Amino acid sequence: MKIQSLAIWLMAIGSTAVADHHKNTNHHVEEIVVSAPFQKTSAESAMPVGVLSGEDLRKAVANNLGDTLNTQLGVHSASFGPGVGHAVIRGQSGNRVQVMQNSVNTTDASAISPDHADGIEPLLAKRIEVVRGPSTLLYGNGAVGGIVNVVDDRVPEELHDGPELIAEQSYDSVSHENKTVFRLEASARSISLYAAGTYRYNNDVKVHGLAIDEAALFPRSEFPRSEFPVGDQGEEVDNTDGFIANSDGLSKSGTVGLSWIGGRGFIGLSVSHQDSGYGLPPGAHEHEEEHEEGEADEIHDEEFDEFVRIELGQRRYDLTGEYRFEEGFLDSVRGTVSYTDYDHREVEFSDTVNPGTVFENDGIESRIVFRQVPRGIWDGVLGLQLTDTKFSALGDEAFIPETDKEAIALFTVQRFELDRWIWELGARVERNRLDLGGGCDSSETTTSLGVSLLYDISSEDNLSFSVSRSERAPTIEERYSNVSVTNCSVPAIDEMLVFHAATALVEIGNPDLVKETSFNLELGYSKYVGDWTAELNLYYNRVDDYILLASTEIEINERPVNLYRSTDSTFYGVEAQLSWFIALPKGNELILRLQGDLVRAEFDDGGNLPRMPPARVSAGIAYDEHNWSVDLSLMRVFDQSRIAPRERETDGYTSLGLYGDYHLEVGDSEFLFFIKGSNLLDEEIRNHTSFLKNFAPGAGRSIRFGVRFTY
Repeated sequence: MKIQSLAIWLMAIGSTAVADHHKNTNHHVEEIVVSAPFQKTSAESAMPVGVLSGEDLRKAVANNLGDTLNTQLGVHSASFGPGVGHAVIRGQSGNRVQVMQNSVNTTDASAISPDHADGIEPLLAKRIEVVRGPSTLLYGNGAVGGIVNVVDDRVPEELHDGPELIAEQSYDSVSHENKTVFRLEASARSISLYAAGTYRYNNDVKVHGLAIDEAALFPRSEFPRSEFPVGDQGEEVDNTDGFIANSDGLSKSGTVGLSWIGGRGFIGLSVSHQDSGYGLPPGAHEHEEEHEEGEADEIHDEEFDEFVRIELGQRRYDLTGEYRFEEGFLDSVRGTVSYTDYDHREVEFSDTVNPGTVFENDGIESRIVFRQVPRGIWDGVLGLQLTDTKFSALGDEAFIPETDKEAIALFTVQRFELDRWIWELGARVERNRLDLGGGCDSSETTTSLGVSLLYDISSEDNLSFSVSRSERAPTIEERYSNVSVTNCSVPAIDEMLVFHAATALVEIGNPDLVKETSFNLELGYSKYVGDWTAELNLYYNRVDDYILLASTEIEINERPVNLYRSTDSTFYGVEAQLSWFIALPKGNELILRLQGDLVRAEFDDGGNLPRMPPARVSAGIAYDEHNWSVDLSLMRVFDQSRIAPRERETDGYTSLGLYGDYHLEVGDSEFLFFIKGSNLLDEEIRNHTSFLKNFAPGAGRSIRFGVRFTY
C-alpha cells in the first residue's frame, strides 16, 4: 500500500512540474463549496451543504470543532469536559461523521473514545463546510451523518499581490483564557508562503452551581454535597462549586507551507504540529488497578485524590499538487499525500504518577482526483484513494489490539444540468482490511450509491431531493475491543478483560459484526423572495445492522459490561430557518434570523438511541454599520425526555449571546476590537449528547474580548 501511495505522490509532482511559469489567477468566491466535486456555490449545488466562513466563522469559532459548529442548523456538540467537543450531525457522530482537514482525513484517535479530542485546530480555519449527500462518497463510505471539512491555506494555491498578516489576542473571563492567533501569507515571483500558529492557556472553567449533578447520579443520596462516592470502588470525589476541577488546559500549534505556482497548476508542501494538554473532570475517569510507586508532579492548584491529564501530539505533512490541461477529456488532475504521526497519552495522578495509556495512530493517505472537461449538460470527477495506517494502544487501558488498516477506494460523482433540473450521482467502492498479525484479520468490500436532485420551481424557489444507500464496515474498536488476537474470541478469564475508564465500562467487541447498511432520504425546499430567505429540510435514515455499544445486566468484578452489537434503527428529523435582510440608509444593514431543528432516533424493536440531541429553536438580530456591528442571539434548548435505557432525562436551558465589534482603519491596516458574551443568563447547561453531562456542565457566563490586527 505504501508503494501505491508513493505512486500517487510522484504523479502529483510530475503533473505540476511542467506547469507554465506564470501567475495563477483564481477567481475564488467565498461561498464556493470546495469540499464538493464541482466547487459550485451552495445555492447551485443539489446536495445539502452548510458553509461557515468570513465574519460568521470569526463570531462562532471556539477551541474545538463541536463548539464551533454548535449553532449551525442540524449540528450539535458532544463534549467530554471542556477540552473535547465532537460534531454531531443529525444525531450521528463518531465514525459516522468524517472530519477532514483540506479534504484529507484527520488520522487521529478521536473516534476510538469520547475523551479523545479531534486533532484539528478550528482557530486557523478560513472556512468550515458541512456536506451531506452523494458528494460525501468522495471521502468515505462511513460518513452517514456527513463530512466536516476544515479548510485553510496551509498549502497555498494562489499568489498574493502583497503580504497579508492577521494577528489576534483575546481574553475569556469564564476560564481566564489567554489566546494568541496569527497567520501570514506572502508571495515572491512564483513562490507562495503560508505560516500560522496558535497559543492558548486557560484555568479551570467556571460554571453555574455544582459541577457534579448529584441528584442525577444518586437521586436518594445521603452523602453531603461536598463529597460522595463515584464508581464501584466508592472513592470520594470532591464536588466543586462554581468551577470544574482539573479543566485547565494548554494548547499550541504551528503550520508552515510553501508552494510553487504556475499558470497551469501548483505544487506545495506543508508541515504542521499540534500539542495540547487538558484535564478530565473528577469522577469521569475511573481506575482499575493500584498505581505504581513514584512521585506525583505538581501540575494543579487544587488537591484531588485522583485526576487525569491528556497529552495530545500530532505531526502532519501534506503534499498537494494540481495540473490543469489545455485540451482532451480531462480538465485537471489533483493529487494529495498526507502523512500523520499522532499520539495521545493519558497520565493519571494520585499519590503517584501512572503513565496510563498511550494511543498512537500513524499513517498515510493518498488521493488523486480527475476532473472531466464539462461537455454540454455533463460534468464529473473520478478518483482513487489509498489509506495505510497503524493503530496501537499500550498501557493500563490497552483494550484494543495493535492493528494495521489498509483501504483502497474508487469513487466518482457525475453532474447533469437539464433546463431547470440539476442531477448529481455518486458512487464509491472501497476495500478495507484490518490486520492484527494473528488469526483474527478481517477484510470486506463496501459499496455506496447516491443521487441528489435540485429543481428550480421558479426564480424565487427550488426543491431538492436526495436518496442514497451507504455501507459502513465495522471499525477497530467495534470488532476487537477486549478480543484476543490469537483465537479471535473474548478471554474466558474475567481478570484479562480491560476496563475502559473513560466510559466507566468493560467494552467487548464482536469480530462477527456485519456491515451497516443505511438508506437515506432527504427533501428540501428553499425560497428567496426579495430580502426574505426560507429553508426547510426533512430527512429519514433507516440503518440496517446499526452498530452500537449496548448495555447489559452483566458485571465483571462489579464493573458494568457493554457489548458491541447490531440492530436496525431509524433516524428522522426536520430543520428550518428564516432570515430577513433589511437595507437601511447610508449602506447600513439589519438582519433578523429564526431557526430550529429536531432529530429522533429509535430502534426498530423499540426504544430510543442514547445521547440524542434535544430539540431547539433560536432567534437573532444583527445590525451592521460602516465600522461597527452588533449581533444578539437567543437559543432555547428543550428538555430531552426521549432517553435510552439507563439514561436520565436532561433539563433544557436558554442561552443568550451577544457579539459586537468596532473597525479602526490605520493606513493599509485595520484594528478590529471585539467583545463576545456567551451564556449571559448564567444557566446550568447539561449537554445531553455528552458522556459527562452529570460531571461537567457547559461553561457559565463568559465575556471574551480582544483585538485583531489585519494588514
